[in-house]
Amino acid sequence: MRRKYDLAMGVLGVLAIIGIVAFIYQLQKGLILTNMRNPFSWGLYIAMWAFYVGTAAGGLVVSSAINIFGVKQLKPIAPVASLSAFIFAVAAMIMVLPDIGRPDRIFNMFLYPNPKSLLPWDFLVLSTYALLSAIYTYVQLEPRIAERGISLPLVGTILKKPNLTSEQLEMLRRKSERRAKMLAPIALPFAILIHTVTAWVLATQLSRPWWYGGLLAPTFIAAALTAGPAVVIIASLIVYGFKDELKPTYRLLAKISAFSAVALLFMYYNDFFIRQWWDNGKEYDALMLVFRDYLHIHAIEAIFLLAGIIILAKKYDSVQGLVAGSLAVNIGILAHRYLLIPPAYNLIPFRVPVVMAGESFEWQYPIAVGEVRGTLFNPQPIFVSYWNYVPSPVEIAITVGVFALISFVFLGLLRALPVRE
Repeated sequence: MRRKYDLAMGVLGVLAIIGIVAFIYQLQKGLILTNMRNPFSWGLYIAMWAFYVGTAAGGLVVSSAINIFGVKQLKPIAPVASLSAFIFAVAAMIMVLPDIGRPDRIFNMFLYPNPKSLLPWDFLVLSTYALLSAIYTYVQLEPRIAERGISLPLVGTILKKPNLTSEQLEMLRRKSERRAKMLAPIALPFAILIHTVTAWVLATQLSRPWWYGGLLAPTFIAAALTAGPAVVIIASLIVYGFKDELKPTYRLLAKISAFSAVALLFMYYNDFFIRQWWDNGKEYDALMLVFRDYLHIHAIEAIFLLAGIIILAKKYDSVQGLVAGSLAVNIGILAHRYLLIPPAYNLIPFRVPVVMAGESFEWQYPIAVGEVRGTLFNPQPIFVSYWNYVPSPVEIAITVGVFALISFVFLGLLRALPVRE
């Protein structure tokens, strides 16, 4: 087991270093290294940001449900759930840095905040959520830390309180439970708020009919409750294994993830049906872009979500079923997050009404790409009304690097902290 852990940490460390090198290279050369351009200002980075926010929200919902709704089956994996919420909240904030191009200017958001923009509010909610998740994790682990300490590599055990009596430990456990019950009613609304505000960042963009509307926030919450419990299942299997006493916990997490995926697909296709029924307008045009140009991504999204629902609903009593189902729903949610971007940006918002031969229609006004492309003998257009976005190798390297970095830290914390009883 130790050898597998060391191998995993080694691979993740190498991938994280490659991602850091790619990020430094992008800082030197600029966002021109990505395949984003003026017509397509958000891409893979923002899709992953939305995914990480959802995973973080789902993790803390699982943990706080123990004290709010009395779901005692989830109590054994509560520290892992709240720790995953913290890690993925930090990952979401890290993921924004390569997207803004000049992360050294991020302080302008604090020095000159625009209260009418949802981005400062989203960052405030996200950072508060990360802090709350860290506190919630510590409160749950405080008695174990006092008894066993935190085992850091090259440092040894720290924060351990020597010679604690059984009475003192019992008092610490009661104190920890009281604090957890006090924090849970705060944590759950924040978990919902973090994903709601993230959805509002997109849904309030009136010029983007693929996002605009009131249904985006509920689908974001459903996606969070699909991905979050699935991640907690995998992390818990790594830490605790597949013990008999944990089978009810895994069964409940699998059901939460599967039912949330069903709710997500229902809301998703309900929106599709309404757009198709209109058979007109920009919202319908956005839907047609999905089925015309991005059907392969939607197929991945739908097939993996459906496969995950079936596996988690039927094979929750085996390690293979839990892992396969959890990976399937997360792949589906990843595709779902990625599909937020292309239909929104390839429906150019600048349109000019045209009347020709008694018929009226709208002409998409082309947008400057932002670079002079091609050669003297093979010039490329610098104004386009459609941009075929595919993430560049630099974008992929940075994205994989961020995932490897947070996975490296997550596995390290799972080993260092006393998450086992």
